[in-house]
Amino acid sequence: MKLIIRNLARSTTEEEVKALFQEYGTVQSCDLVSDKTTGESKGFAFVKMPKPGESKVAMKNLNNTTVAGNKIRVKRATNKTECIGASKDMSSEQSNNPLHGLTLVKVVTRLVEHYDWDGLAQRININCFKSDPSVKSSLKFLRNTQWARDKVEDLYISTFVKQPPMGNAK
Repeated sequence: MKLIIRNLARSTTEEEVKALFQEYGTVQSCDLVSDKTTGESKGFAFVKMPKPGESKVAMKNLNNTTVAGNKIRVKRATNKTECIGASKDMSSEQSNNPLHGLTLVKVVTRLVEHYDWDGLAQRININCFKSDPSVKSSLKFLRNTQWARDKVEDLYISTFVKQPPMGNAK
């Protein structure tokens, strides 16, 4: 399982991150993301642990712990988080992603323009679309609630992205 570790102190090294996770099991890889020009840490890293049970225990025990003065956040990495700031070439992985290049702000704004808040709330039953809705409050909720973000992204894709034909219907 691939994990993302956020809010690392800029002074934290890749070796230190790897050592933290090795306390909970085998670490397949550890990549501290750094700025291409300065070489300084961007404050987050990816850790791959081959055994899901070990990675879940590490995630549970290390999330919200203090490392080098910073309270770190540990979550399972998704395709979206894997792309943010990563220095590896991911163009081949993203070529089939209909959301590639779109920010969550653009997705939410376009859905609101298309459906308005009431229509959006009817399609996705979440309070941030029903009770005093705003783009800002929706973004805050969606950035912290993966299941809701997935529903919003699925609605965007089904609404705006043309699906290829399933074959010749004659």
